[in-house]
Amino acid sequence: MKWNLPSRSRRRAPAITALSAIAVTVVTAGVGVMAAPAAQADTGTTYYVSTSGIDSNSGTSATSPWASLAKVNATTFHPGDHLLFRAGDTWTGQLWPKGSGTSSAPITIGGYGSGNKPAFAGAGRVPDAVKLWNQQYWTITGIDASNYAGKSTSDLKDFRAIHIGGDNSQTLSGFVINGVRAHDVTGVDNWVGGSTSNNRPGINFQMGWDRAKNTGGIVFNTTVPNIAAPPGTPTILNDILIENSSVENTSWGGIVLKQYSGTSPGAKATGWGLRTSATDSRYSPFTNVTIQGNYIIQAGTAYGANGMLIDDVRNGLVQNNLVDRVGTSGIEFDYSDHVVAQHNEVTGTTVKAGGGDSNALDTDMGVTNAVVQYNYLHDNNVGYLSCACNTNTRFDTATVRYNVLANNRNTEILLDSVSGSVTNVYNNTVYNTAGTQMVAGSGPTTFTNNIFYTSVAHASMTTSGASYHNNLYGGNGPTIPSGDSHPVVGNPQFAHPTAGGTGTPATGPDLTAGLNWLIAAGSPAVRAGVAIANNGGLDYNGAAIPTVPDIGALQHH
Repeated sequence: MKWNLPSRSRRRAPAITALSAIAVTVVTAGVGVMAAPAAQADTGTTYYVSTSGIDSNSGTSATSPWASLAKVNATTFHPGDHLLFRAGDTWTGQLWPKGSGTSSAPITIGGYGSGNKPAFAGAGRVPDAVKLWNQQYWTITGIDASNYAGKSTSDLKDFRAIHIGGDNSQTLSGFVINGVRAHDVTGVDNWVGGSTSNNRPGINFQMGWDRAKNTGGIVFNTTVPNIAAPPGTPTILNDILIENSSVENTSWGGIVLKQYSGTSPGAKATGWGLRTSATDSRYSPFTNVTIQGNYIIQAGTAYGANGMLIDDVRNGLVQNNLVDRVGTSGIEFDYSDHVVAQHNEVTGTTVKAGGGDSNALDTDMGVTNAVVQYNYLHDNNVGYLSCACNTNTRFDTATVRYNVLANNRNTEILLDSVSGSVTNVYNNTVYNTAGTQMVAGSGPTTFTNNIFYTSVAHASMTTSGASYHNNLYGGNGPTIPSGDSHPVVGNPQFAHPTAGGTGTPATGPDLTAGLNWLIAAGSPAVRAGVAIANNGGLDYNGAAIPTVPDIGALQHH
């Protein structure tokens, strides 16, 4: 699966640390002919595996393939090796090949031949259908992974489709997941807090940070050999790329990244993941993570929570993804630094499986230097959640700009932040057709140059901790916050505000639907904005921001 996304100036990556050069070979997105290994593969050996093969074969040609996962798992592979599985074949159990590549010669898992992706079905018999542990420099491309145990909640266990991590106190680098399908994982729903009185088969509360939210489609996490006596050095995962893949109906989550912190009963706290200040010396996040061009849907499971949970990441980029009908949060950041979410479409998020939230995008506890921009967030229960809600993390910082939020049912923006955090929300277009609250909750947040339009009469705008400056208010009896000394009131003159669409797995996020909220030349929003320093320079559609900007996510030209 690879989308041909529009080539626009706005699709520029932000100024964060670039990923290391990681070669991607044998890429296949769907049904079809598998690509031959690239020239770089000459540094290693290509191995072939087929269910009709024989383990006593050499395995080094398509006419003499190995057969079993046991044979593969007992083999240590070397830099530049390719491990290719025949298209259309299915293996039940766990794929865990051994060995590590190098930055110039990664080891590649892929497919050969024509037909459906080679499939690895955990079938509830193993925790992980595909696993790499204390290894590095691997590329996984063009495979199918699942781990489905059954329909009953009692079948929800410690399951994942693809699991990568370690516990060896090293920095492990160079992971590429490209063009895979991870689906139908019946993972247990373990939640950090809540009340144990609400526990039921497959859903558990008060599990703490380390034991919660570790199941799902694609999971990167770390642990320690002995929780009571952890080593002094953390395991850190570095240079992670997840792209052009689909994640479907996987619980707890779709894509999960989490650093170990030592929060389980009997564990000694390390502080590697749960930092207590912006400069906490113990904080040891994963580094250089890109998640792009993926399709995530949880519509087929009542237990599928987050589309993405990005915890404990420094220098993270989440872009050009379509997240559809998940539970709790479409894209959530926790305890992360210098992270960007841009050009994503998130739709249909609702409450599932004991989760308390139902937002499209959330900058949560312990997040600093976050930028949320150029996203289309529509038809969720909540559009954007600012949840710097822990008194131990009074240092959160986030910028939310040039997004289109439309038709979110409960509220468009929800604030749940403590004093000390800083969220700046400017030049967004907010279009409310369902909620009685446009902006709800409380928290230190500044709103500037935004369009707030409501067809619901007198939809409320919280002023608890929030300040408003130079916003446009329009629609059916819009509420004008008393603190906005320069409000603009009137019809913003949108182009086609009821015509918003939804992307598809074939075409990717429908970001062009956000253009339905373009304003006309005669709109009172035109040249009514105030200048904001370090504003990124481009609007939702890639147009340059003039010295005197328009109000809203889209400049009228």
